[in-house]
This record gives sequence, structure tokens and C-alpha cells, in this order.
Amino acid sequence: MLFTSFVLLTLLPAAFGQSWQQYINGLVQALNTYGLTTLAAASAALNSSSDGQQVAQSLSTGNWTLFAPNNQAFSSAPINLTSDPTSVRNLLSYHVVYGNFTDQTSPYPNITLGRTLLNDSSLVRLEGNESQVLAWSKGSDGIFVLNNGTTVPVVNKTVYQNLQVLVIDSVLKIPQNLSDTISNSTYDVTTLAGGLSSINVPTNNSTTLLNVLDNASGITLFAPNNSAIATADCISGLLPNNTALIALFGNHVINGTTVYSPAFTNGNNYTSASGEPFAFKSNSSGVYVSSGGSNWAHIMRSDVLTSNGVVHVIDSVLLDKKVNVSAAISAYQSATSVAASMTIETGPVGVAPTTSAGH
Repeated sequence: MLFTSFVLLTLLPAAFGQSWQQYINGLVQALNTYGLTTLAAASAALNSSSDGQQVAQSLSTGNWTLFAPNNQAFSSAPINLTSDPTSVRNLLSYHVVYGNFTDQTSPYPNITLGRTLLNDSSLVRLEGNESQVLAWSKGSDGIFVLNNGTTVPVVNKTVYQNLQVLVIDSVLKIPQNLSDTISNSTYDVTTLAGGLSSINVPTNNSTTLLNVLDNASGITLFAPNNSAIATADCISGLLPNNTALIALFGNHVINGTTVYSPAFTNGNNYTSASGEPFAFKSNSSGVYVSSGGSNWAHIMRSDVLTSNGVVHVIDSVLLDKKVNVSAAISAYQSATSVAASMTIETGPVGVAPTTSAGH
């Protein structure tokens, strides 16, 4: 029994007294053993900058999940893994998720999201200085990551100490800003992108509504797809009344709060940027959203990630032109207060409270 206990102690995830340098050296060796030699070299490069060392120190404690690109994935990646330590740190940080809960992944179309280590303010502008998230789901062949309009399958998995390693065959792309995202034809919302870029804000005619959304921190956009815009007579009827158009599209936005799909039905109340209450319902055909008691729109594609929030593609324009300024202000102030006290999720984002660590 004593011998068995001794053996078990040697297998503990992180030996007592192990330094982060020892941890990262062991990780590099393990990745090389797994055949992930390019990722191993990139991980070793964390030692070359103070920010990279902070990432290494974080990994040495707690539980983590690493979505690990294989060598073939790195062969087509645009990043130079030897000459740009900051890009290496950011890239690796986006492949590391707090916690180890992929076994809780629900089948598609349900989506699971985890908080990553990526929090470089030049790339992430979420509310409360939160780090970026990663989205994944599960199909008949197992887990796959939803990234930049594509699906990236997990092709193998292993474990290193406190780190679950899920091998993937592509390098994940860090979410882009809102304007670039909705201009991507993959998401079928390019008409909306053009429309938002043509609506000038009354207080500054050189600033468009798209500029405002691009520069906000924490935005949820319910984006009507191209056919929805094309068939919405109400939009042409409002032209060229920018104030009315801003009210309409403001009822497609939650300002100051990034609401991912798992939170649609978690009992929280959400108010639009124009001050109208959102409502959600779900049935066998999917999830639907409404603003201010207007029509229901089917959410066709959820959790399209951006640098400052999330986009959910819907099949109809929400026909709500009402404005409640005081409600909009109150909702934004409340969101700002909540963001200031947010904690880092170590479990699925938007699902339920989990063990957390403050910023």
C-alpha cells in the first residue's frame, strides 16, 4: 500500500515545488514526444519575453485545455514562430482555455464557449477587460472548433499534467473586429455591413453607426442576413431618416454586454441599445429572438466571435422602431457596473457560475 501511494504521488499533475520553468520545459518535451514539434518550439519561445513567461507561469497552476495545432497546421500558418514573440504569445494564448470541461460539450447546434488566455488589448476589447473566448461543439465524429467561419476538428487528444491537450489540424485565427467580421461573405450579412456603414450618427456626420459599434467594448449584434434585409420593406420606408434607422438597428444591439448563445435562456434580462427589452424562446426548430414585443426572428447562426463582442445571424429584421432612452442608459450603466466586477470563468461561459479568480 505504501509503495502504491508513492507511485500515485509521482503522477500528481504538478509536483509540489515544481517551478514554472520546469513545467514549461516538461511541456516542451511532452509536445515533442507527441509529435507536435512546431508547437513545442513555439511553446519554448515563451521564455523569450516577460509576457510569454506570464503565460507559462499561468499554465503551471490550475487546470487548462490546450487546442494544439499539429505540424501540418503550422506549415500553412502566416506567423513567423521565431521572430515575433508577441504574436507567438498571443497565438498560443488563444489556443489555451481556462479549465477542463470539454466532456460537457453538447451536440451541435448547441455551442460551448470557454475563456482563453488571450487578453492583449490591441486584439481584445470585451467589457471588463475580459479575455477572448473560444467556441466549439460536438458532431458525430467528435469535438470541433468554430473558428472564422470554418470548423476545425479535434483529431487526437492526450494529457500533460494539468493540461488537457486536444490536437487540431488548423491554427486558430484570432477574432477580427466587427466590421471585418460582418463584411465576410461567409456569414451572409454583408448587406447589413454596407447599411450600417452608410448611416451617419447625428452628433458627428463623419462617424457611421458601424464605426460606433466597432469602437464599443462589449457588443452583441443580432444581424439580419442578406435576404432578411432585402425583404424588409420597413428599411426603405425609413430612408433617409438616420434617426429612425439608428433606432431600428439599435434594437438589434445589446450595448456593454457580450451575450453568447448559452445565456439566451439562462433567465437574464437584456435591453437593447435603443432601450427595448429582448425576449428569447426555443423549440424543436431552434432559438428565436424578439425586441420590444415585435416579430420573432430565428437565430440561424450563433456565436460569431469578434474582437469586441459577438454576432448572431437572424433570418428577419426585428421590426421595432421604438426608443426608451432612460432604459437604454440604465441598462448600459448596469452592464458597466457588472463588467467592473467580472471574474474569469473556469467552466462553460454563460452557463452557470463556476470556480473563478478575479482579474
